[in-house]
Amino acid sequence: MRMSSTYRAKTELRNFTWDDLRAFSDLLNRLGRHGFRRWPESPDEVRTELESMRLDPERHIFVVSDGDRVCGYGLTLHEPDIGRAVAGIGVDPECRDWAGELVDLCIETARTEQLPKVHVAVQHDSIEPTDIYREKGFREIMAHLEMSLSREDASALQEELLPDNFTIRQMKSSAEALLLTRIQNKVFDGHWGFSKNSPDEVQARLNLPVTGPESVLFIESDEGDVAAYVWTAMEWEDDHSTGHIWMTGVLPEFRHSGLGKAVVQAGIKKLFADGAAEIHLEVVADNDAAVAIYELMGFRRIGRVTWHELKLK
Repeated sequence: MRMSSTYRAKTELRNFTWDDLRAFSDLLNRLGRHGFRRWPESPDEVRTELESMRLDPERHIFVVSDGDRVCGYGLTLHEPDIGRAVAGIGVDPECRDWAGELVDLCIETARTEQLPKVHVAVQHDSIEPTDIYREKGFREIMAHLEMSLSREDASALQEELLPDNFTIRQMKSSAEALLLTRIQNKVFDGHWGFSKNSPDEVQARLNLPVTGPESVLFIESDEGDVAAYVWTAMEWEDDHSTGHIWMTGVLPEFRHSGLGKAVVQAGIKKLFADGAAEIHLEVVADNDAAVAIYELMGFRRIGRVTWHELKLK
């Protein structure tokens, strides 16, 4: 393999193995929030994530390593039902020379899987090699806004009353994973970038301590039908805690019933009760109606995630 510097000569680009797990987890923690995914902190939780993702870790993850240290990675998720691969790239500054080759490997993996396009997500304060994406032919296609609500701004928020004949309850246990899978797939059917979840994938997410069954709330009708849901998450960094409205939605047959705002407010109330100092969520940037509602609730814009696409066919 071509070497371009003394440091590069010490490193190698190769397939991930499970022996790399701790070093890979250390890299993810050094990089912080990046790309399309919020990674957990511990190696065991990272392993749970990798085992539930739409890839074979030892075939579809590549790492740049220097002995026992991993300083870069590239991975490719496969979503054939919506005709795309999703690539994730992360590199320490000293390993940035490897970024182009990591991108190339992700593209080649997508070609091998006969997927027609590759998507990558870029944070507004990105460590991702955006210039390299452009050189490879990626083009921006859509964006999400990141929004934040502080306790102070939420203090003026009036609680949204549920319509008659509806109640809120917490998810009982992971035994309801099949129910949650069905709801999530129905709520997001046809939404950009949504690939239907399997019960195993939802169960794997429920197995993580920050997104367990206690983090899910359902709104039910008096007949016992789930009409809406919110899936929250908590994140701790040093002494600061951040809550996340991770997924939320209303089933099609119950839309326009005043449940959307009510279920989000239920999630907000839960996260602040759980100790969140602030709450984050993402919304499609050009969904003006949703953005306006969140701003009326006290959320402010704090960032932007852009999605870039490379067409392979």
